Amino acid sequence: MSLPIKTLDQLYPDNSFFCARTTRAVMRWNVVDVDALPEYRLDASPAQLLGFAGDMPFFAHEAACTPDALDFLDLCRLPRPKQLHTYRTAQEAAAGAMELIQQGGKLVYNFGVLPELESSGGLLTPLHQYLQLNAKFCLPELVDAAHLPPRELYPVHELDKVRSKPWTGPVFLKVAAAVSNGGGAAVRFCNGSADLDAVIAEFNRRLKRDDTIIIEKDCVPQRSWCVGVAIHDNAVDCLGASIQLFYKPAVQSGNLLSLEDPPAAIRELALDIAARARQAGYRGVAGFDIGEMPNGKPIVFDLNFRPNSSTGLLLAGPTALQANGQAMAQTFHLRHNGPLTDIFRMVHKDAAAGRIIPGSMFDAETYNSASADPATRSCLDGWILADTADAATDWARHIAKQL
Repeated sequence: MSLPIKTLDQLYPDNSFFCARTTRAVMRWNVVDVDALPEYRLDASPAQLLGFAGDMPFFAHEAACTPDALDFLDLCRLPRPKQLHTYRTAQEAAAGAMELIQQGGKLVYNFGVLPELESSGGLLTPLHQYLQLNAKFCLPELVDAAHLPPRELYPVHELDKVRSKPWTGPVFLKVAAAVSNGGGAAVRFCNGSADLDAVIAEFNRRLKRDDTIIIEKDCVPQRSWCVGVAIHDNAVDCLGASIQLFYKPAVQSGNLLSLEDPPAAIRELALDIAARARQAGYRGVAGFDIGEMPNGKPIVFDLNFRPNSSTGLLLAGPTALQANGQAMAQTFHLRHNGPLTDIFRMVHKDAAAGRIIPGSMFDAETYNSASADPATRSCLDGWILADTADAATDWARHIAKQL
């Protein structure tokens, strides 16, 4: 019996379908070094919501939805997608999506779409609107200045002026172009003049001279929340919030969910932003990065109008925690050079006990049967339920050492 969770078909218009396969070029500001991004990640990451599709038609690479992977969803008490479309190549994904578009379907995506689909007229969120909403320079259109960090905008060719500005303390430099961005790839943290010099040199090499850069003061929040929302035709709903975890400033490692609600001021601000986005025409899931300052004031750092890395956690996590009686759930990432079934065997006991919420699943052997790539690895990403964050971290390290 599946957990009673929220699914994508409940959060998007009735004629929507999900196909998130994209290209390296589109992913340019979503990974730190896009040229080093293995090809398989373009097929593994889009399947992270496989267990949350519900009745929505869902496209996944065959290596992300093997019979064993679907059985693992059953074991973890997540529902199988009822309308699963499998593909082996990007061309097959594009052709399948175009067929649904021609039947009146509207395409849901998260980090851009395949080039063949950009001008199809079948995107739920038109590309120009998607780029506008997700561009960091557009935050003031949806967020009042009182809830933004101190910030200034400069074209790349004027970044040298930043050195003479009276900025005190650490700062972030953020690419503000109308491109999809995420994972900290468009953000650089500068803790002093040497960092600032290095980032200015990098952006001068990598960007066009008139591209816009935001310099933003590090506000040092107590906690940073990712608040999930669903934006419907006539209403907006809060899906919950998780605490963001970071390897280092601006580089996120995952999320932590407990049964603690975010402060009311953060929830109310998220709903206000969602209402403004609804008026602008956006429909579907979004996630807002909002800092909780020591004085209780919420500060908005980023808006993501797409499913993100904590969407599945928010859809299933509260129900799973209540059912299992544990205190929190935390992100894990497992990689293996062998078959995905090896990972499943390692975590079977915890999955059967209801302690795992699976996200991306990917089998290297199935993938390489069609296109051999030595960089391909089997992967299982998701969230482990535990009593403490340390216990969750120790569990993931223990499993990883055995793979």
